[in-house]
Amino acid sequence: MRQTVRMDLTGWDVVLWIHLLAMALFIGGQLFMGVAVVPVYLRDGGQEGAGHRWMQQIARRFGWASLGALAISLITGAAMASHLDLWSETAMNVKLGLVVIAIVLTLVHVFIVKRSNHLLQGLLLLDSLAIVLVATAL
Repeated sequence: MRQTVRMDLTGWDVVLWIHLLAMALFIGGQLFMGVAVVPVYLRDGGQEGAGHRWMQQIARRFGWASLGALAISLITGAAMASHLDLWSETAMNVKLGLVVIAIVLTLVHVFIVKRSNHLLQGLLLLDSLAIVLVATAL
């Protein structure tokens, strides 16, 4: 006998899906750049190598996509926190503090440093992973 699985998605399920998708782009992109793209770029000469031009284009496009994903995450996260009344939860306050750090690091990287900075990128990745860890407590 075959059992039917029902999926009753609510609007909040869609909001959560959008939130998770935006975070996947933000964090997954950082991991991909750090694990796959940047090592190849550096191996091929970095700023002095033939790949510098394409790396600038990739980094710029990812930077804007990353900022957009962060904005979407803020909007959907705030909506869910309000809907679920999570604003007074300790985990939510820790997550918000980490999100503020991510925003500051991202803005510094995109608008002030404007070039590759391994320390800044590493701190942003660690902070993003901490956000995900704390989010599992919500």
